[in-house]
Amino acid sequence: MVDLLEQLKMNHLQLYVEHSLAYAGHEDVWRAASPITMEELSALNGYCRAHGVALTANQNCFGHFERWLRHPRYADLAERHTGIMANDSFYVPPNTLCPMDSRCLKLIEDLLAQQLPHCSGTYANIGCDEPWDLGRGRSREICAQRGKAAVFSEHVGHVVQLVKNLGKRAQFWCDPHPNEDDNLPVDLVALVWEYEANRPFASRVQSHVNAGREVWVAPGSSCWNSSTGRTWNRRGNLDNAANESAATGFLGTIWGDGGHRQPWPISQFAIGDMAMAAWSGANQYNSLANGLHIFGDQALGAWLEALGEADKEICRGERPDFNGHPPDGKTIHNSTALWVEMHAHLYEPAGKGDLAAWMEVRQRLQQLQQNMPEKLDQNLRQECALALELAFFAADRAVLRRSGPTIDERKALAVRMAEMIAKHRKQWLHRCRYGGLEDSTQHFLQLAKNW
Repeated sequence: MVDLLEQLKMNHLQLYVEHSLAYAGHEDVWRAASPITMEELSALNGYCRAHGVALTANQNCFGHFERWLRHPRYADLAERHTGIMANDSFYVPPNTLCPMDSRCLKLIEDLLAQQLPHCSGTYANIGCDEPWDLGRGRSREICAQRGKAAVFSEHVGHVVQLVKNLGKRAQFWCDPHPNEDDNLPVDLVALVWEYEANRPFASRVQSHVNAGREVWVAPGSSCWNSSTGRTWNRRGNLDNAANESAATGFLGTIWGDGGHRQPWPISQFAIGDMAMAAWSGANQYNSLANGLHIFGDQALGAWLEALGEADKEICRGERPDFNGHPPDGKTIHNSTALWVEMHAHLYEPAGKGDLAAWMEVRQRLQQLQQNMPEKLDQNLRQECALALELAFFAADRAVLRRSGPTIDERKALAVRMAEMIAKHRKQWLHRCRYGGLEDSTQHFLQLAKNW
């Protein structure tokens, strides 16, 4: 396998930088976000250009704006001032800009004008996915009159023009349940995202192609909401994307759902798989080459592949459920079974996999523990060890849930989590900036507190 940075030279495979920038002169947000500065962005762009990578800014311009809207200075730009239950299943704070408020476009224009001149890529990713509260607040009346899809498309059209004025071409994240109508601009690249091996891209790709719009497929790394990754799901998802001949670009994605709690090697191994699929097509994965070129160790690639398969059968509904009922064949989406068990209520008598299934997972983890590659540097070894430790925690918790935990066993789980939190914080600061660490840690803290 050729060097991964060389693989990134392929047509339309880009490196994205996602960051929060302070609105001009607003130092409170600047300090809180721990952002990249314009000088650093220019330096990063220079590094990318030297390695054949087109750096592209990724600036949310509609939904996913909650990290701005939580600040009093920006709160009144929101569609709503209270959170909602999205899809009637999970809470989201105010996250969507009000398309009827002209100040929102002024803010977006300023943000784009700060960033785009420092990025050599042809494109600008404007986000616009998952505007959960659109039409449920200040724009309720106009959405009822004109239709929410028309209001969405009009706002996106305004942002597309701002991007054009700055000499770039806009891309947006196309949701599985489209928000747009026929008035969505044609000169806009649709990033059709999908992250599950059993869900195809074809119909959504074709709908945008039929509208005359360029389409890129955007599969996922299957490493978020996980400490182990989902090797089997990632590769199936990547194969689906690689086989979409109508798409002109391929954009691999890694997200931070649940607080970016996946240890670093899990994400890096996933990047290797994504590069191989983008470069060589479907079903061309080589874990030994992946391990060699990313970590300098072939054996680590094979080890990480196996780690991402540890709970595969439970994830795919191929084992009896909590109470021993027959397998249901329903795949867990957007997470591993280990991750679900890590966060499940200790006394909820339901879940994927019976006691025997989870003892099987524990045995696999024990084998991986014994076979961890020996020639890893200290930091990499500690990161792999934490990934395994988190998986053991989840598996042990699953076993206890099915046998009835005692108070001492519950306390012991909390002690283990407290120790892992310290390791998580140390490893985060070894690889990353401080920004985001407290948010990430809070997810683990709940498991230590609510024992």
